[in-house]
Amino acid sequence: MKTMFLAIASMALGTVLGFLVCGATARRLRRNTHSQRTAPKARDAPKKMGVMDKVLVLEGVILVAYTVAALAVFWHTGGEPSTLTACVFGVCGLENGVMGWIKTNKDKAAEAARTSGSGHQATPEEPPTDRPEPPDVGI
Repeated sequence: MKTMFLAIASMALGTVLGFLVCGATARRLRRNTHSQRTAPKARDAPKKMGVMDKVLVLEGVILVAYTVAALAVFWHTGGEPSTLTACVFGVCGLENGVMGWIKTNKDKAAEAARTSGSGHQATPEEPPTDRPEPPDVGI
């Protein structure tokens, strides 16, 4: 019985600590990027939640629900469904890896389209118009 209360307390403490660290990091990033805002149009337009973001939220909910269910099974039977746990977390990890790969490739393709595939290009220099003739002209 003490072990179960210790596990619940550890999980709750870890969750609270995680939220505090994330909150502190978010505040710090907001403060640092406040002066680096780009165009007012980008700031004014509400940002839509993309499909990948929705999938990540859904996976988080599923993993938390699975963890609670696995704890309940462990409580009642005394055994953990380790194969099922490995499969659930493996599938979610694979899904997150594939989504990260897709996002990276999308970002690379967008960068290549923006820069014509050859990196950032400097603006071309205009040749000078009031250039004096070299001294050997007309010899």
